Amino acid sequence: MQKMKVDINDLSGYFAKINFSVVDIRRMVIEPGRKLFGTVTSPWPGMIFPLRGRSRMFFDGVPYDMEPGKVFHGGPNMPLDKEVLGQSIWDYIVVHYQVHGNTRGTFPYALSHYELSPGYNSGIKDTLQRMYHIYATPGNLSALKIKSLFFIILDEILTCANRRLHNASCELGAEAAEYMRHHCMEPLTVPELARQYGLSSKQFAYLFQKHTGMSPNKFLIEYRMRRAKELLCTTTCPVAEIAEYVGYSDPYYFSLLFKKRTGLSPSKCRYLGKIKG
Repeated sequence: MQKMKVDINDLSGYFAKINFSVVDIRRMVIEPGRKLFGTVTSPWPGMIFPLRGRSRMFFDGVPYDMEPGKVFHGGPNMPLDKEVLGQSIWDYIVVHYQVHGNTRGTFPYALSHYELSPGYNSGIKDTLQRMYHIYATPGNLSALKIKSLFFIILDEILTCANRRLHNASCELGAEAAEYMRHHCMEPLTVPELARQYGLSSKQFAYLFQKHTGMSPNKFLIEYRMRRAKELLCTTTCPVAEIAEYVGYSDPYYFSLLFKKRTGLSPSKCRYLGKIKG
């Protein structure tokens, strides 16, 4: 089983629609070097908020390195192994909640394990600790306050995580686009580009398109055609040589693609370019 890829917008919609209640809030402080294997998670789904230190937890055998600045979710009754890393204590708060209704059909995220990266946020930490202290006071008013504070925390987590994802996609998109411009003569493929950034092809294509507004393949073809047009109009290089320079070993295929994209054959483009020049 692999880590679940979280769609922030989808997850936000789920929490906005479902009926749920907070059933348990616990703060755990564990000494360095402690390990615990062969356990299971709570009967309820839960969100883990690291406060200090580092640990590694395995949900269904999938490892998560936990530290402040990240938030983790575990599904109910999952196999769980955990160990404290480093020389510091492992201090965290876990909030368990119960979804009322058909969890599998209406809220599949509740049954899954995943990670969110909002970054370090003192507001999240302060609200979380306030919620933890209110939990010690029984009563319906406290339950209402806790649910309200949990929504505030969720809003902040998802907003920050989405912002960081957007910034990451901008950086990745800009870097990948620049790489493709400088290596357009090479036989670039989406899987190869994705591997350079440690992503799947689908993840890479999504982040790239989010930044550039087009798929990696479309971006590469349009840049190659634009570069080829410049070379046709400013040099006397043969069409076959220009085709190879922009990444096409087959000049016939290049000519067909160029005409399809520009409406002109390479020779016609060169002729018109000289007239205009």
